[in-house]
Amino acid sequence: MSRNHKDKYESSNPRRTHTIMSTEDANSGKKSYWPELEITGSIRNLSPNIWQLTHLTALYLNDNSLQRIPSEIGRLVNLKVLDLSSNKLRSLPAELGDLIHLRELLLNQNFLRVLPYELGKLFQLQVLGLHGNPLSKEMMALYGEPSGTHKLLSYMLDNLQDIVVVALATAVECALALEIYDGLA
Repeated sequence: MSRNHKDKYESSNPRRTHTIMSTEDANSGKKSYWPELEITGSIRNLSPNIWQLTHLTALYLNDNSLQRIPSEIGRLVNLKVLDLSSNKLRSLPAELGDLIHLRELLLNQNFLRVLPYELGKLFQLQVLGLHGNPLSKEMMALYGEPSGTHKLLSYMLDNLQDIVVVALATAVECALALEIYDGLA
C-alpha cells in the first residue's frame, strides 16, 4: 500500500463518500480532520466526545434509536447539515438555535410534537425535514405552504421574541415589586 493511498468508505447515501485516514498516516501520528461524521445503526447513546468535534460541518445521526439530543449540540457551531431523521426523539434542545450556519436540518420520522422556538434563529436554513412527526396542525399547515420552511421559522422567531418580551416584563415587574417592598421596610 503506498503512502498516499487512502481507504474509501462508500456510504449508503450516494451523495456522501468519506475518505478515512490510511493506517500509515494514523501510525505516523497524523491528526484527522473530518468535516463530516455519520453514525447510524440503531445507536441509543452517543459519546459525549462528539460535542467536542467543533470543526464538523455535517453530522448524520439518522436511522438510530436516539431518544434525546443533549444541549451540548449547541457547541457544533460550524454545522451546515444535521440529520436526526428516523430516531425516537420527542423533543429537541433549544441550543439547536445556536447552530446559525445550518442550511439543512432533517428531523423526519421522529415523535416530535413541538419544536423549540429557537429554531427561528436559523436564518440560513434552506431545507427543513419534518415529515412523519405528530406536530400541531398549525405548524404543519405553515410548513406545507409554499415557502413553508421560511414561514414556519418566521412564526417561531416571532414566538421566541414574544417569550423574551414576557420574560423581560416579568423581570421588570419583580424588580419594581422589590423596590417598593424595600421602600416600605
